[in-house]
Formats: sequence, structure tokens, C-alpha cells
Amino acid sequence: MIKQYGVILAAAVMLASAAHAGEREGCRLCGMYIDQYQGTSAIVTSKDGRVEKTCGGADMLRLVADAGGLDAFASVVVHDWPSGKEISAAGATYVIGSDLVPDMIPNIIAFADQDGAKKFISEHGGQPLTFSQALLAVSPMGMTMPNRVNSAVPPPKGSVSGGAGYMAMVKDDLMMGSSNVSTGQYLAATAGITPTAPMIPKKMEGSGPMLMANYGITDRLSVTAKISDLDKIMTSTMRMGGVEKVTKHKGISDLELKAVYNLWRDDYYSKFVSLMGNMTLPTGDFDTTFRTMPGLQLGTGSVDLGGGLLGSIRFGDFWLHGEASYLVNRENGDDYKFGDVGKLGAALHYTPNYDLMLGLELDATDTAKNENSGVKVQNSGGRAIMLTGVASWRFLSAFGGNFSLNGSYGLPLYEDVNLYGLGTEYVATGMLNFKHRFNY
Repeated sequence: MIKQYGVILAAAVMLASAAHAGEREGCRLCGMYIDQYQGTSAIVTSKDGRVEKTCGGADMLRLVADAGGLDAFASVVVHDWPSGKEISAAGATYVIGSDLVPDMIPNIIAFADQDGAKKFISEHGGQPLTFSQALLAVSPMGMTMPNRVNSAVPPPKGSVSGGAGYMAMVKDDLMMGSSNVSTGQYLAATAGITPTAPMIPKKMEGSGPMLMANYGITDRLSVTAKISDLDKIMTSTMRMGGVEKVTKHKGISDLELKAVYNLWRDDYYSKFVSLMGNMTLPTGDFDTTFRTMPGLQLGTGSVDLGGGLLGSIRFGDFWLHGEASYLVNRENGDDYKFGDVGKLGAALHYTPNYDLMLGLELDATDTAKNENSGVKVQNSGGRAIMLTGVASWRFLSAFGGNFSLNGSYGLPLYEDVNLYGLGTEYVATGMLNFKHRFNY
């Protein structure tokens, strides 16, 4: 099912590219239909007479900033919010941070004069801006979404996004605690351990397609769902005889659910503090055959709960995201409990233009030991610090939204595997996303 969905989504991209010329007029930056946002749309005319429309003030400002300023255009026109009349963008007064989000965030709404803006602020809140101030109030891409570190920025109400992608993880560094060791060193170090592991771990691989969906319930509350179709392979060498053994486990992973509620944001949509709650549902198979090889499990076999505090802040073309979270894994019906996970993370994203994001993310995790029938599993859990490079490219606007490609590649800076086991070589993901906002 997941693979079929991925093929369908990829085909939709090609269809969108072919059909884009004949569809309803959309904003080049976000793809949203102009006819649904007449009250906030802007009209930008280049010096050679080419006319382009955006869904609202924020995307108009991004076009102007990308071109170097108003002097690059013959005219830039916006709509007065109360009357709907066309007015000059340069002479308009703008309001940011009100309780109305008519097009996108940041919600920059234009007014013909200061009196109209003041009346609106008295009813809906927000801050007044001149054109120059408004130009500084937007980042080229808008809000960015981290990969391994969660964002405090919820999408606006009615915003929906879906993605299909692929993930791959490889562990092939034989380790004792935090030190890499050879097979001979491993054999010598584990010879006195009772019970002695009958097999020497050689390589652990996990890969498969994944699906993700996100929806903005309100302007402050969003929910996300994620599920994967995993193929896990463990390669081991028998301690006695040196025979290599390959063990596989394939199927659907646990369903991950996440909700983000924005506690506070500033009027400029540049600072956010949010609460996160997450839950995993046991849709993945917990096989008792793999009690001694928990890395092969597709799920925990239990309903697990977690939460955390998130923060995001913008500095010009940069976004900084931070996360502190904790996940409680409960004992399942087979008397097995995966270790709880504490996490600290930070992400720095650079948005040179409205189509591209480049970033680095750093996260540290502390995973408690697993428990098998109440007894702690010594070679489980551990600590890790991962550095991940991320990128996002918005390559097509069509069907009232935009398509983007997101990718990540993560490497461990430090890893402690609790006694003996395999260390991570890399974790990589790639995903095709489509984002659209329903008009309210």
C-alpha cells in the first residue's frame, strides 16, 4: 500500500507539471489559487510588462526582496482589506500578527491608510508596518520544518500536507560501549560475560518506504501521522564455527502520531514556543522470536506516550529550532519493555531564497535499557549524538499548492551502545511532499 501510494504521488508530480499551464491561476511561490484569495492578493508588474499575482502580502514581499526592491518593477499593487480596492504596495499600511490568517503566515494584510489599519487592530490585534518594515518581516522561504528536531511552528488552519519517501539506516561498526573494536577484541572482551552472546553482530540494516501527513486544525494546533513499511536485516557471525547468519523481519511499523500546540508567538511570526504530545500505536509486529535482537522488531507492542517543549526563532534568512522531549515506552503484553528516550535537539536552517532550504541539525538522545520480563537487557539502549545535514527544494507550484523534495543524511558524532553491539554508520531519508491550504 505504501509503495503504491508513493508511485501515485510521483505520477501526480509529472501530471501536475504537464497540466500546470492550463489550470487555474496559482501563486508561483506557494501554488495557492489566486481566485480564493482576492482580498489579499497582490499584482506585480515587471518593467517588460509581465504580470504576476501572489496569494497575499507575504509572497509579494518575497518576490520584491528577491528582485532587490521595488525599483525592479513597473508597479506593485495590493488590495485594501476593508474595500477590496487596488492600492499601491509602497504607500499601503500593513498589519501583521492579527487573529485572522486569510492567506498564509506570516499574515501580512494591507490597508489603504493608517485609520483602516488602526480600526482593524482594535478588533483583531496585530502590529502596524510600513512597506519597508513589512519587507524585513518575512524570511525568503517562510517557516522551515526540521527533520530530526521538531518545529514549534504550527501550520495555519486548513493547511494539509502529505509526503511519500524512503528511509535507510545502516549499523556496521562493532562497538564496546563507545569504542570501536575488532572481532578479536570483541571475542576477548565478551568471553567472560554470562551468558555469552552466541553470535557476533556484523551488520544491521533497516530501510523502506514511508508515508507522512500533517493537518492544521487551528492556527495554533496541528497533528501529524507517520508510518513506514520496513525491511530489517541482521547479519551475524556464529561465535563457534564462524558461520554467517542472516535474519530478516519485514512489515508495517508502529503508527506515530504527534500534536503540536502553540503556547505563544510574537506578532511578527518570528518567535514561537509550543508544547508537543506524541503517541505510537502498536501497528508494527512485535515478534517474541527476536526478544534477544530488539533492533529487528517492527514495533514495541505497546501504546507509548511522550511529550516535549519546542521553540523556534527567526534571524533574517535563518531559522533556529530547539526541542526537549521524553518518550515513555510501556511494557507490552509479552512482558517486554523498550527503554524510555530523552532527547535534546537544535536545528539551524538557512533560506537563501523562497525555493531552497539548507541546514544542520544536532540531537542528543539518552535511551534507557530494555527490560525482558522485568530484567534489564544490558546491551540495549545507550547514548548518541547525531549530526544531520538537511535540504528542501520547492520545485513546482500546481493544484493549489506546492511540491517539494526533502532529504537528510545523518552521522553519529558520539555513540555508546551499552556494553556491546553495533554503532550507526548513517541514517538517510528522502521525501516528496505536497502542501495545500483549504480556503476558509
